[in-house]
Amino acid sequence: MMTVEPIFFSTLPDKVSSIWNSLLEQSPSPKFQYDFQYMLAWSKYQREDWKPFLLLVKENNSVKGIIPLMYRDEKRRGILPYRRIKFLGYTFTDFSTILAAEKDLATVTTAALKWLFSGKLRWELLILDDLIEGNPVINTLQTWLNKNIKTYNEHKGKYYYINLERDWQDIWLETSKKFVRRSLSLAKNRINKAGTWEVVINPNWQPEKIISTASTMHIKRQNDFNRDSIYNKQNFNKFLKSIIEHNQGRFRSYWLKYEETYIAYYLHFEQDNVSYCWNSAFHPDYANFYPSRLLLFHVLQDCYNRKLKEFNFMRGETDYKLKWTKQFRGNYRFTIKNHNHFYGKMISSLEKIL
Repeated sequence: MMTVEPIFFSTLPDKVSSIWNSLLEQSPSPKFQYDFQYMLAWSKYQREDWKPFLLLVKENNSVKGIIPLMYRDEKRRGILPYRRIKFLGYTFTDFSTILAAEKDLATVTTAALKWLFSGKLRWELLILDDLIEGNPVINTLQTWLNKNIKTYNEHKGKYYYINLERDWQDIWLETSKKFVRRSLSLAKNRINKAGTWEVVINPNWQPEKIISTASTMHIKRQNDFNRDSIYNKQNFNKFLKSIIEHNQGRFRSYWLKYEETYIAYYLHFEQDNVSYCWNSAFHPDYANFYPSRLLLFHVLQDCYNRKLKEFNFMRGETDYKLKWTKQFRGNYRFTIKNHNHFYGKMISSLEKIL
């Protein structure tokens, strides 16, 4: 018989680290952002007003799975209390998953859904998203929700990626002729005429230097859009420092240097021979060189030469990704309103009126 034990916390508790890591090894990929140290850093520095909790699904006191979640109390229409649940760490993750062996995923997911709808925790909105096509959790959610809930919304977005297990010429010809190929030719002509430049691949820098060098470009670039940079926030810098330190061998950085100035960067994580593009920016004063495109070309060449199987753009469907690839996998989001209690039904009814 499956039982569910909820654990509410502020900082991810160390007492679950052993079983967490064991289950994570057996869980569907991508999962590097659910590394215990990654989530610990998130809970310390990026939690803000989210309230994290875990659902430990047990069979005869043996933990078969962990569902990592968080909730936030809001005000609907600025008046009515409203509680939203999402996957843990959503604000700084691109892929969600449930921690369990594949053979146990269906029973673990089902047990967690039954607990969530049991009334033991009040909530009005459950959003389970960033589930990549092929994750077995998707089929379980669809089956259970169709049978038990009926009224829910399912949306399928896109994760863009580049298949590197083919001839380089095929990869190159899939890119946009104007946005990529012509602009790269122009970029090389301009930067060669202007001065000296180099691509610096994964230098042995301390996290502080990586952060300070990247922040200069990111802050300037965001200023162009009248937006605040995440690098202006001390807690983000602490978070980034922590995940770099705990991902040695998985973290990789790329830099474009013109004369004595770094003018573009890419920060990546790698797992299972896939390179995940996590954060990037360029120095707007050097936009004439198309620095991001020029550097990304060299990033792809490095990944290809090291025989990685894939370059992954991660979450987001911005237009520039389509200029580099036509390949994508589905990104599933399930939006469920809780009509199993009076207050949830009342909120839904009022939303139709207000």
